Amino acid sequence: MRPLRAALVALLLALPAGAAAAGPAAVPSAEPAPAAPEAPAAPEAPAAPTTRVTARLTLQVPDREAASRQVIALARERGGWFSQLSPDFVGLRVPAEDTREFLDAVAALGRPLDRSYESTDLGAEFTDLRARLASRREMLDRYMKVLETASPKAIVAVQGEISRAISEIEQIQGRLRYLEDRVRYAEVTVSFRYEDRRAPVRDGSSSFPWLNTMNVADLQDDFRSGRRATRSLVHAVAPEGFAAYPKPARFQAVSPDDVLYRVRSARNRPRADLAFWREALRTRMEDAGYVLLSERDVAADGRPGALFEFGAAAGERDLVYAVALFVRGGRLVLVEAAGEEQRFAARRDAILAAIQGIAF
Repeated sequence: MRPLRAALVALLLALPAGAAAAGPAAVPSAEPAPAAPEAPAAPEAPAAPTTRVTARLTLQVPDREAASRQVIALARERGGWFSQLSPDFVGLRVPAEDTREFLDAVAALGRPLDRSYESTDLGAEFTDLRARLASRREMLDRYMKVLETASPKAIVAVQGEISRAISEIEQIQGRLRYLEDRVRYAEVTVSFRYEDRRAPVRDGSSSFPWLNTMNVADLQDDFRSGRRATRSLVHAVAPEGFAAYPKPARFQAVSPDDVLYRVRSARNRPRADLAFWREALRTRMEDAGYVLLSERDVAADGRPGALFEFGAAAGERDLVYAVALFVRGGRLVLVEAAGEEQRFAARRDAILAAIQGIAF
């Protein structure tokens, strides 16, 4: 009997799906049976989408951080989200059917430089995976039926085949879920560039001499050459993590990653208040080619001031040049800080605390 059972098991494993349960062949009757009335055809279900969408957009913007926040907000409005985020780009997932509309909305935030839209039909892979999944499930059913009547020795072999079939089913299902997600949500990458990659001019054209000295390139050159700024006329301390140079009356400091900080003074000539110089400084810097990133009120030792952050292109790098301005009678107190964008961002709080800690 055992050889017979083994032969039956082998036969069952070799049968095509569904053959084991087919039963004996039907014997044709003398007269054909009357045809059953045809049921009305059910409406066909709409085919599931099988197209994967990827898109890219490069955008010139005056403020990459602000533009990134706006792009993420537009994606969330459409039921999407961001998957990657850096100072230079943001990766997003948005519903595939809304991709073109989303790109149009993002393009309105700046000046589009480059735009691409690609769609890939995954229908053949979906068909193959679903066929393989159905085949593995049928095979698993057959193994389960064989297991019910298998001998103790055959059980081990059948259980191994069952485990292998289950593993293959899980892998196919995982791939199907991945593809369904990629079809449902498009992958969109939005890259940012400043509107102008030219470095700001160094000298300026202001009729106020001290304004023409406000320049990130000169600040960097002064540190490299060892030139000292004018006397600061205040008591200043270095931001946390910065090393201060000697001679505190001519105060300057630098961080290990080359973020610069100094405090100096200039004549308040013609004599004017903070509001006047605030407007003059903003106008001069923008005319010189700087990008205004932020402007805010700031106070030190109870004295009001203004704090600006400007963006400046330096080759492939983006620099931040921060300037704080205070009026002290016949003198102006100027605080300058500059560094590569990401390095500056990591030290922004320390720089602000140092500015607020100035004693007049």
